Amino acid sequence: MCPRPYIKNYFLFLVLCFFNVGCSDDDNSATCRMTRVTMEINGEIQNFQAIGRGIDLRENGLELQLNLDRRSNNPFRQQTVSVILPYRTTGENTITEFYYNQNIDNTEFSGDFTDGSLKSNVLTNNRYCFYATFSGSLSDGIQELVIRDGELSFEYEIPFDE
Repeated sequence: MCPRPYIKNYFLFLVLCFFNVGCSDDDNSATCRMTRVTMEINGEIQNFQAIGRGIDLRENGLELQLNLDRRSNNPFRQQTVSVILPYRTTGENTITEFYYNQNIDNTEFSGDFTDGSLKSNVLTNNRYCFYATFSGSLSDGIQELVIRDGELSFEYEIPFDE
């Protein structure tokens, strides 16, 4: 028969193991939403595809880049977006770059919405997925693009290695 101190220590060990595994900061996969990218651009609701993601090492930490695309079979209608921000950072206005490029009917427009007015709220940014809402406007002096009700959820097929 085991002395009582060993039983108490074993019980304490099991409790600590349960909380350590059950409450891990890294297990945020339950907060992921299905991949979906939608935004209203100059009054037209548009859906994009999430086509790529990556993490780069920069001098001030890890940087997440998400690439979005909206192409039709018509080469004269192409739109792309590249979103860049610190990896694992959440909160309001944490997106550092929001590059938008479009070529519609031989009229090109491109720029970084963070040079205009971009408001964003990153709610999830972990190894499993990303979720943010955004809106803003950008002008190139000739045309202006206004984005409203932007929503970007990207559930990664394979989580980032850490």
